[in-house]
Amino acid sequence: MIWIRRSEGVSLVVTTALVNGRVITPLRVLNDGVVVVRDGIIADVGDVNQVRLPAHAEVIDVQGSYVGPGFIDLHVHGFCGGDVMSGSLDDLGRMSRGLAMYGVTSFLPTTLSGSLDVLGDVIDCVQRAQTCIDYGARIRGLHLEGPYLNPEQPGAQNPKHIVNPDPADYLPWLDKYPCISRISAAPEIPGGLRLGTELRRRGIVASIAHSNASYAEVLEAIEHGYTHVTHIFSGMSGVRRMSAYRITGVIESTLLLDELTTEIIADGHHLPPSLMRLVLKSKGLDRVCLVSDAMSAAGLGPGEYNLGGLDVIVEDAVPDEFEVSTRQGNYVAKLPDRSAFASSVATMSQMIRNMVQLVGMQVHEAVQLATANPARMQGLDREVGRISQGMEADLAVFDDDIEIGLTMVGGRVVYRKTSDHAASCTCNA
Repeated sequence: MIWIRRSEGVSLVVTTALVNGRVITPLRVLNDGVVVVRDGIIADVGDVNQVRLPAHAEVIDVQGSYVGPGFIDLHVHGFCGGDVMSGSLDDLGRMSRGLAMYGVTSFLPTTLSGSLDVLGDVIDCVQRAQTCIDYGARIRGLHLEGPYLNPEQPGAQNPKHIVNPDPADYLPWLDKYPCISRISAAPEIPGGLRLGTELRRRGIVASIAHSNASYAEVLEAIEHGYTHVTHIFSGMSGVRRMSAYRITGVIESTLLLDELTTEIIADGHHLPPSLMRLVLKSKGLDRVCLVSDAMSAAGLGPGEYNLGGLDVIVEDAVPDEFEVSTRQGNYVAKLPDRSAFASSVATMSQMIRNMVQLVGMQVHEAVQLATANPARMQGLDREVGRISQGMEADLAVFDDDIEIGLTMVGGRVVYRKTSDHAASCTCNA
């Protein structure tokens, strides 16, 4: 239980002090640490002997829990029943509140491939949501994943909506909607390189995704503005043979090239621990981030659902050959024939837990993959992603099992665990 003591006789508290915490800073973990928040900004941070508590502050005793930066999810299609592709403010609000229950304070609503008319409506909705949804995780922009993908690597994207990028289609979007902050595309398809050049010119992140590119084509993509690779190992080429010769694919190119950052879905299904370790060993701690790639069923439990017009099933079964045994309640979304995953139903707190328990990372290292790294990759690192003076007070409080006790966005508590039960999308939805 996290205790909150409010000052007497103060009608509006604008200063908050989180005390008795293990505070994760960019350089270390402060035991018995204190974080002081004033008007939504981190005003001071240090151990209990360094920081003087302001008079009339609201004091939150986290009772030995970790205090980390709020988690940042750069790739999420839905959550708690909310679906980005619905083009609904209600759905985006449900996502925002639900994500906050799992420590997320910033996110990029992410599209699937759809008709250009539908995508236009979705983009417009996200643009409006940035200013009218004011409780829960903050929408930091839009991530357009599709429709500019290689049809040979559709994954769980609906192939009937996959098209080549045409400036006549995307330039009006880019001119009208500043919320577009990342586009995932296949650079090797016709128009893919021109798209990358335009995104670089506008300061929008260009990410290689659902791609069959060779090493030479990846190099060309980097030269045309691509800097990131979407969900490594999913929807991309690996080494293949042509006649007697091996051709390097997107997977190996990503692991090799320092110019590229990447992301992993650490839900305990998409990648075994050995591959997650390989990514970290190859890329280093600073070039990898965690993303949920979650769909609307995240937080709702097993059953049958729909993803972009495709039927999916959510279950926790894994094959005997997989490195991780079935853990009850650790669900994943699959196509009905079990031939491929269909997004995920993971939470960010669950993925940090997996990086600690399955991969063997230290807690502060795993937290970096969900905070400082995505902030830097998306150009948000002057605002969020670390606990230091002058940063926005987006904070997540959690225990040794990465169970969220409290989430703060802009200095305001938007979620607080009130019982011994884990968060559920039936709460505050």
